[in-house]
Amino acid sequence: MGDDATPARGSDVTLRAVVVGTLLAAGLNVACPYSVLVLHNAGLTSDYITAGAMMVFLVLVGLLNPCVKVVHPAAALRSGELIVVYVMMIIASAIPTWGLVTNLFHILTRPFYYATPENNWVDLIQPLIPSWLAPRDPAVARAFYEGLPQGGGGIPWGAWLVPLAAWGSFMLAVYLWMIATMVILRRPWVDGERLVFPLTQLPLEVLRGVDEHIVPPLFRSPLFWVGFLLPFTLQMLRGLHHYYFFIPDVQTYFDQLYLFRRSVRLIVFVNFAIIGMAYFLGLQVSFSVWFFHLLGRCQTGVFHLLGYEVKGHNEALTASSTALSHQGMGAMLALVAVMLWTCRAHLRRVCRAAWNRDYAEDGRDEEILRYRSAAWLWLGCAAYVFGWLVATGLPPLATAVFLLSAFVIFLAIARVIAQGGVGFTSSTMLPQPFMVYTLGTEMVGWQGLASLTMSYSWAAEMRTTVMASAANAMKLAAGPRLKQPRLFWAMALAVVVGMVAATWTTLYLNYTHGGINLRQFGVPSTAWSFLEDKLRNPVGWEHIEPRLGFVAVGAAMMGALIWLQHHFLWWPLHYIGLPVGDSWVMGWAWFSVFLGWLVKAVIFRFTGTPGYQACKPIFLGLIAGQLMGGAVWMVVDALLEEVGNIVYIGVR
Repeated sequence: MGDDATPARGSDVTLRAVVVGTLLAAGLNVACPYSVLVLHNAGLTSDYITAGAMMVFLVLVGLLNPCVKVVHPAAALRSGELIVVYVMMIIASAIPTWGLVTNLFHILTRPFYYATPENNWVDLIQPLIPSWLAPRDPAVARAFYEGLPQGGGGIPWGAWLVPLAAWGSFMLAVYLWMIATMVILRRPWVDGERLVFPLTQLPLEVLRGVDEHIVPPLFRSPLFWVGFLLPFTLQMLRGLHHYYFFIPDVQTYFDQLYLFRRSVRLIVFVNFAIIGMAYFLGLQVSFSVWFFHLLGRCQTGVFHLLGYEVKGHNEALTASSTALSHQGMGAMLALVAVMLWTCRAHLRRVCRAAWNRDYAEDGRDEEILRYRSAAWLWLGCAAYVFGWLVATGLPPLATAVFLLSAFVIFLAIARVIAQGGVGFTSSTMLPQPFMVYTLGTEMVGWQGLASLTMSYSWAAEMRTTVMASAANAMKLAAGPRLKQPRLFWAMALAVVVGMVAATWTTLYLNYTHGGINLRQFGVPSTAWSFLEDKLRNPVGWEHIEPRLGFVAVGAAMMGALIWLQHHFLWWPLHYIGLPVGDSWVMGWAWFSVFLGWLVKAVIFRFTGTPGYQACKPIFLGLIAGQLMGGAVWMVVDALLEEVGNIVYIGVR
């Protein structure tokens, strides 16, 4: 990829940058599963902020790279190369633990280990799982949960070979599909609408002046360290309390407020990283995020008081009620529809480049992939994903609805992250229940329901996705020295390295320690409970009709908000808060977003833009202090092999 010390053909995607990015991406996918599964620590890769990547990046730019500059200046990484490293890390951060791997292996082994005569999974569920998707030998699952017996040999790689190949090829296609989507949409988002991408603010500020100074200016700002010390000190006290009981346990989780006859819960939780990120949001956006959360909870409370219920029950990992879950999905459908309609001229340009060789060079100097390549990659990956799901037993119509809903959710969340920068959020609806409540269980079939259940591994919690990371990567790759195909290949390499490292680590830890002795996740049990529920309680039109009605309500609300936003400057509510306002993650984050909004509003009111600019280092310090405080204890706990010292970085 060019000489190690100088950019090849004007590229910042040098060999040394890719090597460093690969090593760090692999390291994150080894360290994060170990930290979460064995040490029971807070997750480094569980949210869109990609805390693990950010912590490593801060150490790399603020400590390691300056040391290299002093000893051997030519060997230090330039700002563009550091962006390549960071992009590879945030792409890889969406893969371990909550993103895919840990959920996947527990979902695949659970039906064979937890099968009992009482639940009759041997006859009810196991026959629905194709042999090429999961090892069918109960001994393989038993060793996964109980550990390998002494002298019983190593990890049964032979039993996992075919499932790993099947799932590996599928997830590679899913991730490349996501990256291709962001390549295609980069120009209208970054150059056309000029979205803010708030999650890129900290890395960009850290890199400001990095080529001209040994230590970047941000790390020499007293205000940065003032903001840094507050959350860092609190994190230190929390960790010390775990080791020494006489040290006070300083908590920022204050209370739960119950409203509407205790039918609705509001969580009051302070997180300094969220406050810091909220400072970089537009006041209208941050106000709408916490306002729509409160509005959604009020709607749920009113429905409880009136005794209104939708037939059936609300699904796990969705909003606070069935109505709000489907309203949120309707809002996401409308958001994506309007977004695609707005950039229709650009999409025509991409299609023209894909089908007409005379325009094959379109996008060559603007994107990391030519539009022709990106379009065909998008179509090829989508076709492979579609065919793969059909092969697992999901009917073609159900596959189309499921993939459409999953794509809408992924894209809507990526848009919320790019425009709103809410690093701790999730969707209010999952594609699996939405598809079932759109078509009904009869059209999906038992085999299709089993296929949907296994898709909970990669399309469930929605707390982190490669698509959102790729969106931020497209913003960071702003200069011509980064807009080159080799950056795409670096991102693809990060995906492969991340999957391999996380897979090996997760299987090794489970077969060595025994899965039942490690930290348990809720998604695998939720997934198979979803299947059991749908097998025993079929979904018919009486369930579908009211839910689709609330989908229409959500779409109408989003359409009205977008219209008002574009036609009236005085309109106070931004539409970006509606799709995610009532998500369960926002239940933990809303109060911190409110505090960030309030502080910024006061600063703007009394000092204006100069005051806002002057205070930026303080809030960047809040983010860094929260993250680095958690990082210190994760390193200490790993060295001391201490379990259960949970120092939260993000939401719980």
